[in-house]
Amino acid sequence: MKNICKDLTVGIPFHSGSNPSQLVETLDSLLGQTLRAGCCHLIQNGDVSDELLEVIDGYANKYAEFEKIYVEKKGLAAALNSSLSRCTTIYYARMDSDDIAMPQRFERQVNYLEAHGNVDILGGWAKEFSTSEGIEKAVLKRMPVEQQEMRNWFHYRNPFIHSTIVFRTKVFQNIGYYNESYLTDQDLELWGRAINANVKLANLPEVFIYFRTDNVIGRRSQFSAVKRQAVARYSVTTYSLKYNMLKIAALTFRLMPRWIQKLGYKNLR
Repeated sequence: MKNICKDLTVGIPFHSGSNPSQLVETLDSLLGQTLRAGCCHLIQNGDVSDELLEVIDGYANKYAEFEKIYVEKKGLAAALNSSLSRCTTIYYARMDSDDIAMPQRFERQVNYLEAHGNVDILGGWAKEFSTSEGIEKAVLKRMPVEQQEMRNWFHYRNPFIHSTIVFRTKVFQNIGYYNESYLTDQDLELWGRAINANVKLANLPEVFIYFRTDNVIGRRSQFSAVKRQAVARYSVTTYSLKYNMLKIAALTFRLMPRWIQKLGYKNLR
């Protein structure tokens, strides 16, 4: 029997577009953890197919830690907030319904948070791959590790991979939950509030998940999404000419033709 961390909840939203076989991979990777979460919220965001429900019911009926939550389809932020409002544990981890967690992910993150009581939001690195190319062609995505570097990145790149995050849940008393008016970039807006509140952030230089990149560029390139990114990035003030120029460049890049973005994304990991 794997070790269980009763202080950890994992939130996994899924929706009508989620892939049942990929969700199975996600849930199996949670069961394969060297330190399993004591609670896992399976957050159904709106109506889904019978096939998805069959997967969810199968895990919820077999494993005690899996708990089903239904929310009306109002976006990712609302789904996560519904889960967070039910959370009674010290830590809350993020996973998407198509991620695959490395076996020691939660053990490494919980141990780090136990040893570093000042860190409230902890992420890590990932290996990215497209479904069409397969996991064997996954590419390492490094993230900044030190607090100041993460603050600097915020102005032009996301300083976290959202689905690698473990929160200390008390942080939400300080900065509030996800902003439900953000249909995309909910995480970026939340990081801005955390930075302004001087919350201690950190990334561990370790790979915690395999992350699928399918349709990522399309979601981030919609004009409404770019507008939300702009509001989020300008919520944190910088007097640095360098980072103000990078902020403008990052937003402009999102409006460029798709092929240029794909080229940039491939070479700027």
